[in-house]
Amino acid sequence: MNKILKLSAIALLASSTSLMAQSKGASVAIFGAIAGAEVKGSGSESSTIASTGSGSVGQVTPIGGFDISYHFPITSGSLGFGGTYIPIEAEIGQGTITSGTGGSVSGKLKDHYTLYVQPALNINKDSAVYFKVQYAHADLQISGATGSDNLQGWGGGIGLKTFLDKNIFIQAEANYTEYDSVSGRNVTKTQGAGTGSTTTTVSGTPYLAQGIISIGYQF
Repeated sequence: MNKILKLSAIALLASSTSLMAQSKGASVAIFGAIAGAEVKGSGSESSTIASTGSGSVGQVTPIGGFDISYHFPITSGSLGFGGTYIPIEAEIGQGTITSGTGGSVSGKLKDHYTLYVQPALNINKDSAVYFKVQYAHADLQISGATGSDNLQGWGGGIGLKTFLDKNIFIQAEANYTEYDSVSGRNVTKTQGAGTGSTTTTVSGTPYLAQGIISIGYQF
């Protein structure tokens, strides 16, 4: 009887510290996300009649990627360092100057990656709430203008990590990134006998908001 009680106590102790046992080590994960990309900015156009406009454009699109990290145990939780990579292009959308002849510029984000720090607080034997601070970088593809070709910015997020067994976990996360301002310029020659041209100039600040679900393996 005493032997059974001792074994039961050991099993209970092992299960109650299962997350703590996984607080140290490398992990890999794949994730799917709904991302909303938006640019708030302004534009101007010089031609026969000069015009200006401002506003925002954006688009919501599904994306997916990879997450690699390493975690160290700390008091009541863990501290992680890692990075993510999104190989899928994300459409920003198309912006049109609101008056005049209506010059427009559209853009795409590609090869998006982040480097992050992720402190976590254990809330029970299997789950932890975490916070994230991240640096983000992406290539910017602009159609309709020439200008900025990369994005850099900082962001943050919050999420919940839960272990399903000794190694497999799932994560739910929401994050937000604001990038440095970008600009573009396009010169269009006047058709026909005229010798003039129309110059379209746009600038703006891109934002990216994501809702992410990950499944991973911690070694």
